[in-house]
Amino acid sequence: PYDVLIIGGGVVGLSILRTAALSNLKALLVERSPSILSGASSRNSGIACTGVDIGDAESIERRLIRDGAEETREFWTTMNVPRRECGSLVCLWRWDVEDDEHD
Repeated sequence: PYDVLIIGGGVVGLSILRTAALSNLKALLVERSPSILSGASSRNSGIACTGVDIGDAESIERRLIRDGAEETREFWTTMNVPRRECGSLVCLWRWDVEDDEHD
């Protein structure tokens, strides 16, 4: 018997599988495709979300993004994953925000 059944071998499914394994749980992952990471996970741009477009800097969503980014950096370091971190330039145009925000 298994402790955890994971359906889907995408990024989320594999993350759950890793967490289960690190927690000494017996896990079974099932994937309908012949290979893992062949669905939506294989088609992203490889750019991590910064959450900069979320208005409230203290929102739960923004905190989760920041926490996830930090955990991702730790994982990359632990697993010796090559990467290139770069900055971003975000432009805010006056017509993109409500008028009362500029008063």
